[in-house]
Amino acid sequence: MMKLVFLCNNMKSTNGVERVLSQRLSLLVESGEYEVYLITYNQFGAPFSFHISDKVHYIDLATRYLYACSYHGWYQYLDRFFSKIKFKNAVRRCISRINPDVVTCVDIYLADLETVLGLSLNAVKVVECHCGLSAYYGDIDKNSIDKRSKELKIKEKLIRSVRKFDKIVVMTEAERMDWKLGEKVLCIPNMLASYPDRAHEDNQTFHRVISVGRYAFQKGYDMLLEAWKIVEKKYPEWSLHIYGSHDGDMGNYEQLKQTVDNYKMSNVYLHQATSDVYSKYAESDFYVMSSRFESFGLVLIESMACALPVISFDCKYGPQSIVKAGQTGVLVSENDVEKLADAIFSMIENDDARRKMAANARIESKVYLPGNIMPLWHDFYKSLGKVRPICT
Repeated sequence: MMKLVFLCNNMKSTNGVERVLSQRLSLLVESGEYEVYLITYNQFGAPFSFHISDKVHYIDLATRYLYACSYHGWYQYLDRFFSKIKFKNAVRRCISRINPDVVTCVDIYLADLETVLGLSLNAVKVVECHCGLSAYYGDIDKNSIDKRSKELKIKEKLIRSVRKFDKIVVMTEAERMDWKLGEKVLCIPNMLASYPDRAHEDNQTFHRVISVGRYAFQKGYDMLLEAWKIVEKKYPEWSLHIYGSHDGDMGNYEQLKQTVDNYKMSNVYLHQATSDVYSKYAESDFYVMSSRFESFGLVLIESMACALPVISFDCKYGPQSIVKAGQTGVLVSENDVEKLADAIFSMIENDDARRKMAANARIESKVYLPGNIMPLWHDFYKSLGKVRPICT
């Protein structure tokens, strides 16, 4: 039986990574072919946002390293230095005790990448890139000029660490090609956490548009609000509903809220993230993704499974591999706010086309059911050739 270890910051957020990882770990352990360990750094007793099988061995190191420090000045740097050492030692000791066949970094932080790379165990070292290669540099654009140089150096160091792993898992073929590392990089798409037994009735119209994701620069909600300002003037009976986490200090929720107030938009709602996102899809008419970059776009296949056609910027990497333009949704030139508004107009105004795309989207989303994706994971682990005998 192969012994697998997965490292993750925490499993208390309601983001896409936590949704798909919870499901995958449960399916792996329930297959009976693997002994699965989940190690988190900063759960601190909080409940999981999504169900994980009790058969998964769970350990929380509660290291505090990745949390913001409350000290100031030199004390902050000293705290950061010593907490990083404690973090690395805790991770190293924990993994060494388990002695796994495969160690996987799910959240990409430089400290855990360096720690895993430094392990002397005879284990295959895997890193999952849930943010996409383009994201490593895409976020730099939000910084002021004086911060970009420093941030660029950090990102380049991160990339160098990722490239040293034995295997890199990405979610689209386009990203796999961009890494230029041959067979070291493999593509395994995300899978659907759920496929509703039925979608809403074809003749229902809710006059609601939905978008889901962290209130972060990456998600491009500032551009979505600019587009919606145009849409709302013509269709005031339609509303835009965004569901997302605040993303800590990196988020821009307050700025977005201020934009809504400044534009006096009465039909825009900035909701908190929810673990029951499927119920929100079910009461919407179509999905809009305004991201500047994505590794995949789990929300696209989730909304499609709920019979929602999608509109998305044609950003790297996911939308082009998921959305069939004109059949399951609409792809819009990157960051083009006016074209995004035009696409929303078209989706609102053409009921028959919208409903046809909705039906197509629901069918197309079946490609991402666990029955189609999990065999790719099983084949991957078998290809590593590290299977321990089952003790009786």
